[in-house]
Amino acid sequence: MSFWARKLVARSRGIDRVRVDQLIGLLVLIAIELDTWLGAPSEGRALPALAGVVLSLAVAVRRRWPLGGILVVLAAWTVGTALGGSSGGLQGAPVVVPITLLFYGGGAFAPQRRSSWVLGLAVVVISVNSLVAGGRQAANLPATALLGLLLPYALGAMVRARAARERAYRAQAERLDAGRDLGARAAVHEERARIARELHDVIAHSVSVMVIQAGGARLVLSTDPARAEASLRSVERAGRDALAEMRRLLGVLDAGKDPRALAPQPGLADIHDLLSRARASGLPTELRVDGEPATVSPALDLCAYRIVQEALTNAIKHAAPARAEVRVSWGRGAVELEISDDGRGPGAVATAGGHGLAGMRERAALHGGRIESGARDSGGFVVRALLPLAREPVR
Repeated sequence: MSFWARKLVARSRGIDRVRVDQLIGLLVLIAIELDTWLGAPSEGRALPALAGVVLSLAVAVRRRWPLGGILVVLAAWTVGTALGGSSGGLQGAPVVVPITLLFYGGGAFAPQRRSSWVLGLAVVVISVNSLVAGGRQAANLPATALLGLLLPYALGAMVRARAARERAYRAQAERLDAGRDLGARAAVHEERARIARELHDVIAHSVSVMVIQAGGARLVLSTDPARAEASLRSVERAGRDALAEMRRLLGVLDAGKDPRALAPQPGLADIHDLLSRARASGLPTELRVDGEPATVSPALDLCAYRIVQEALTNAIKHAAPARAEVRVSWGRGAVELEISDDGRGPGAVATAGGHGLAGMRERAALHGGRIESGARDSGGFVVRALLPLAREPVR
């Protein structure tokens, strides 16, 4: 399509089509009245002139009341024929265009069921009027009905059906866009929640170690410089670990790269280093492993590591002074984790509004597992996690 054609189509979309119909009705009225008063005998002018007024009004309202306009014209035609007119006053070249427009409007703007009934009624009325009038008009009835009624109506019905399909496609596209936007927002929310959990699990642990070691170094700085130096070295290591983890987590903002691909993910094989950091923070921790370790997916391995890390972090922050024990039990279909301490044990209360226990439950639920936590009868706090090695959820 050329530039001028596209420009013309764009401009035509802004035209008020109702006013266009009104203008066409006015032109039809002028054409019929001129043809009537200049060409017809003086004694036969009244009926065609009145029929022209009716026809022009029907054309002017064909978009708002398409079937009403057709019915009024058919009624005028019938009345004119009954009064003795050969065609009800509707004949001649100026009548062809408005009749075509009326039946096109019936097919394009009216409901299909009603317009079909009106079309059938029009064929019956025209047939009866033609038989009453007799002559050549009755002989030419099939061609007149086909060209003047059926073809414009069929064309209008095709246009209406096409418009209905376009509306349906547009509505479907809008629904798909809305669904895609909703999915994108859900994905963003899920990613933010994942990053928040990672930040809490990783950074909170390292910062807790740093705070405790820095406080210990301050207390013994003047009396035991060597011990203070060891504590500061622990602070340095924890700070470096926290910085590395922070860079990995925030790597999601770097050109869409997957932050999980920037560094190896920790797992249960790294639990000894995790316990060493906990001991350096002043939480004596023992490890027990029962059963033969199985090969697990990286996601499940990371999940188990984070659960142990978060439980130890809560013990460091809320249970000290205390001792802790981490037990890893490998079964045929699941791995069970138990992290317990013998301290004051307010961890569940202290983290109820944060990401601690809630984050652990979410991680376990992603793998079909479950988390149980609470105070022990003998004192302290315990966190138990059951993670299935298969994908089936644990009941």
